[in-house]
Amino acid sequence: MPRLDFFRDEETQEGRPTTQKIVLGSGVVGGVVVLTGAALLLVGQARIGGAVLISGFILGVLPYGVISFLKNRAVNEIERQFPTFLNDLAESKRGGQTFIQARESSRDSDYGRLSPEIRKVYNEMTWGVPFPDVMERFSRRMDDSQVVQESLTILLQSFRSGGNITATVDSIADDAADLRAILQKKSSQVKQQVIIMYVIYFLFVGITIGVYLMMSQLLGLGTTEEGVLSGDSAGFLGEDAGATNFCRGDILAAQPLCVNAKVFGFVPSNVTSYTSDYATRYSYGQTAYYKSLMFVMLMIQGIATGAVAGQVSEGTPTAGVKHAIIMLPIGFAGFLLTVGLV
Repeated sequence: MPRLDFFRDEETQEGRPTTQKIVLGSGVVGGVVVLTGAALLLVGQARIGGAVLISGFILGVLPYGVISFLKNRAVNEIERQFPTFLNDLAESKRGGQTFIQARESSRDSDYGRLSPEIRKVYNEMTWGVPFPDVMERFSRRMDDSQVVQESLTILLQSFRSGGNITATVDSIADDAADLRAILQKKSSQVKQQVIIMYVIYFLFVGITIGVYLMMSQLLGLGTTEEGVLSGDSAGFLGEDAGATNFCRGDILAAQPLCVNAKVFGFVPSNVTSYTSDYATRYSYGQTAYYKSLMFVMLMIQGIATGAVAGQVSEGTPTAGVKHAIIMLPIGFAGFLLTVGLV
């Protein structure tokens, strides 16, 4: 399987990168699948349409989350190997080698994910491209790495001012290692905050499940028995005590939740109308509304928590896609197993 090229210079390469093509392609295909699912929902195929709709969302978002994760891992590996590469480069320079000779020596060494980038640098220098231009291209390719960016900036400034390149490379190697250590320490502290975000979300999942189970007893949802609130003989709660059937059709804003209940099987498949005698006897209209309400709350909370975790850990909410991909299925499974089948 060919390795995805996460690092490319847009100014010297034509066309879109493979990763961008995958993301755009998955977005287009996912959008088509979503529209297909929406059309099936409109013609009354709730279960099938809902499954297709959800599949479309997953198909559109999952590739971006996977590529984002793989790119971050590649950047971390490059940052880990970069100080070693600089030390080897400085050692070669001290031995009297030219930059091209030093790069040729380092080209044959194994620096993991950094090795392909070193080969690109060596090839450009052997083609006669000026050293500053080569380093600027390398810097543009490494725009996601703070460690490499700062190191190359210092190296270029030293080269242009006529400084001692060998001493500069030595110093940059030490600084890159120190900066890497600082970033790792920061990452360790940030991970604690991310873990707290996960704990908060799963706590919210547990509270939501507990609230519904309590409501089902109080309102008599899904059974022929009257709930505690429905049997308010003292009249303390008024004549309208008990659960209201929001799915009877006269409340437009509630209808998406009622359809959602059929999609995820929160009510039996033989319930075709929430106002039928069978649905009324078992309070399935009320059950559908409250289950869907709790479920949608969980999904929104998962997306929002993932976005916050991405902002905290990597400085951008879009990085939270991978966190949402972890949170949402767990919340989804936990809700269906404890509430969806009740």
